[in-house]
Amino acid sequence: MSAHSLWRLVAARKPFVGLGYLFHLGMNLGMVVMVWPWWTRLPALPQLAFFVVAVAFFAAAAGWHAVDALSQGPATGRRRTSHHRDARAQAVHAVMMLAMVWAVAVMSRTHSVGAQHIGHGAGRAQLGTWATVAGAVLAAALVAGGALFLVYLARHLRERGSVLDRTGTDYLASALASFGTVAMCGLMLVG
Repeated sequence: MSAHSLWRLVAARKPFVGLGYLFHLGMNLGMVVMVWPWWTRLPALPQLAFFVVAVAFFAAAAGWHAVDALSQGPATGRRRTSHHRDARAQAVHAVMMLAMVWAVAVMSRTHSVGAQHIGHGAGRAQLGTWATVAGAVLAAALVAGGALFLVYLARHLRERGSVLDRTGTDYLASALASFGTVAMCGLMLVG
């Protein structure tokens, strides 16, 4: 996933598109480093700020493209050829980044609470009710988002005959990123 994001970042022709790939590269790298014990020594605030800005970016893109689609109206018959112009796709990207905000916040809190209780014989701190509910809602939204990208990928494959173009690889990478983020959330929820 990181290689795809880096490749598309370098090849991006528009700053808006490049910024989206930069956020995804950050998300990919963030998920990789979260599994290492030294991640807990990194300050949470810069990570949270990065992902909050990413949420705002993708949410604004989703809103922008939704308004644009409404202004075009259904009569034009104009099909979007890229998921960069699809409001639903951008909304799913916003949910991915929101899941990263959730993960960083929960892991930072869980680690600090767990560290305080280690001397008292307690194990890892459990997620609170709100964190559990939020994680479950995010996971459900990401499953739906991953399914949406698979539908887009199937339609693209039917129309173009190949996944091996920019749009096809974007749909595939987005589906994998959605399901990968669900896996991360799921592991945090169960354990």
